[in-house]
Amino acid sequence: MKLLISTIPIMSTRPEFNWSTMFGNRMLLYLFMSSTFIAFYYFIDIYDRQKEIQRLEGFKSEKIELESRFLKSQVNPHFLFNTLNNIYALSLKKSERTPVVIEKLESLLHYMLYECKEDLVELDDEFTFTNSYIALEKLRHNEDLCTITTTIKGPTTGRKIAPLLLINFLENAFKHGTKTSFGKSWINMEIEVLKKELHFKLQNSKPESTTHQAFSEYQGGIGLTNVKRRLEILYPKRHKLTIHNAPDHFEIYLILNF
Repeated sequence: MKLLISTIPIMSTRPEFNWSTMFGNRMLLYLFMSSTFIAFYYFIDIYDRQKEIQRLEGFKSEKIELESRFLKSQVNPHFLFNTLNNIYALSLKKSERTPVVIEKLESLLHYMLYECKEDLVELDDEFTFTNSYIALEKLRHNEDLCTITTTIKGPTTGRKIAPLLLINFLENAFKHGTKTSFGKSWINMEIEVLKKELHFKLQNSKPESTTHQAFSEYQGGIGLTNVKRRLEILYPKRHKLTIHNAPDHFEIYLILNF
């Protein structure tokens, strides 16, 4: 009987067979597996979120592009409407300048319809367009009653700009700054091209007696509303637009970062 008892195996007391050690090892394994599962779950969740963000960004970019195209398309009829009004006024007076104005308008429309399809155009081409528009306006204004000066400084070759961006400012300057009821009027346009910036300054005269009414009228309308929105879309955080209502003139100052 003693022999049988002595042969019964006795549980080892080595550390690896200690209950606390075994429990600790199991806990470490559980924590490792849990951490791996949680990390994998969060990885999948983050991946899905990133895909959703990219999808929403795609929709946002598409929306902005469509909106920009829509605003750009509105420039053409707005410009055309104003110019046709000018031609109509000249025709009523049976002015000899009417055919010349129509010819100028034809060249401007050719640029707007066929050369402004890209998101950016050569700065020289845009300046040619604005100068042609000014020349067209000069044809219908008496030089003795309206003085128009333009200055362009700096290197323009190789620089690009969103098309038809400056024309709205010029339209408003001529529309609100050269009314015959003002008597003598003036418009002054100054452009300076720097290494990374374009500075556009446009001033036009106004009568002192209608300061608030004229300024309210000048700020409204589809033209300036569109150009402000286009600047927000095409030059986000890369432009600064200031409209100043001085006692005797309006002033627009625009800085664009290339």
